[in-house]
Amino acid sequence: MKKLFLLRHAQTEGYSLSNPDLKRKLTEHGIQDAMRLGQLLREENFEVDKIVSSVAVRAQTTARLIANGMHYAPSQIQIEEDLYQCSEVDLLRFINQIDDNYINNLFLVNHNPAVSALIYLLSEKDYGFLSPCSLVIFSFDVENWTEITRGSGKIEEIRVPENGFEVVTL
Repeated sequence: MKKLFLLRHAQTEGYSLSNPDLKRKLTEHGIQDAMRLGQLLREENFEVDKIVSSVAVRAQTTARLIANGMHYAPSQIQIEEDLYQCSEVDLLRFINQIDDNYINNLFLVNHNPAVSALIYLLSEKDYGFLSPCSLVIFSFDVENWTEITRGSGKIEEIRVPENGFEVVTL
């Protein structure tokens, strides 16, 4: 059994010529949401074996705040340049390449539209675009990450900041 915690980064400041996309930071609201979600996941005894983030500042900051809340060492977060501005197919390819048998619970912090498109790809259900700092938890009845394919995921939970991260009824 494998679990994927798929998170869209928290709310960010706007894009401008003086504030390039890769360097956009979280807003105070985004910081608070990420901190709260990390605390909730710890309180509910969720554990992850690996946290992976896009190289973008907003994704890395979100990942660090979640890690701090869950008591996961931020220094252990894996930063992946290839996950920035990638497609859902690229995200799936990345997941399929995980070859560490000790990683059963993967936490992946990335960006829309790829995150929302990956949800559709894995579940074959359209949930629309996720708002910032929204989390979808998938389970897969597989032994290896290479076995994850289109439609093979079961969505266990969706949590969005708009309702205080309560589990959304599916």
